[in-house]
Amino acid sequence: MPRQPRIKGEDLHYHVILRCNNKEPLFQEHGDFERLLFILYEGKRKFCFRLYNYEILNSHVHLMVSNHGDSLIDEIMHDICLKYAKDFNQRHKRSGHFWAHRYRSRIISNDQHGLACLRYQHRNALSAGIVAKPEDWPWSGYSYYMGQPNPLLEFHPSYLAVCDEEYRRRQIYKNLVYTSIPSDKISNLLEKGNGKPTCRFNRMVKQVDFLRSNLMEDYI
Repeated sequence: MPRQPRIKGEDLHYHVILRCNNKEPLFQEHGDFERLLFILYEGKRKFCFRLYNYEILNSHVHLMVSNHGDSLIDEIMHDICLKYAKDFNQRHKRSGHFWAHRYRSRIISNDQHGLACLRYQHRNALSAGIVAKPEDWPWSGYSYYMGQPNPLLEFHPSYLAVCDEEYRRRQIYKNLVYTSIPSDKISNLLEKGNGKPTCRFNRMVKQVDFLRSNLMEDYI
């Protein structure tokens, strides 16, 4: 079956997923994580994209980005993936593919969708059983959303839309990440459907939005 064409254009928001070749846990050393962050920093300067979150695990990476100006998502991700693969192989005296396949991406179409994606990313290390709390994983943008400076990131509009007051917004979002929903038990939920929303994915978005509404009432 032929691959589905990507949706490309200016000022689009994406949830991007990258997997290491053969699902190997290739991100191991501190420098492996740091180099990817540096390449993302260089990519931001070169292509003027916005980075709202990163979640780098041992075998895969989640990003939340938006492209602006003349650079399309394919150009951005090709540059980042190629540079990192070459850098990793040189540092580790390795040859062969680093990434399993071309990156996967899903368009973020609205605030409900964006918040659900952001929450999904921030629960990734927790769901994988790597840490007991999301803030314990250092290679994540979660701490930025909890108030720690991070020059790589800016807040996603879906997060800012939660509440006008910064402190209250942060507490609501923290509870949103910490509270489990039924969809959390479904693995690789955002990789299904060739980039198109599936019934399970739409159900997750509705569950997150319902939980957000309930948490908002607690803070009124």
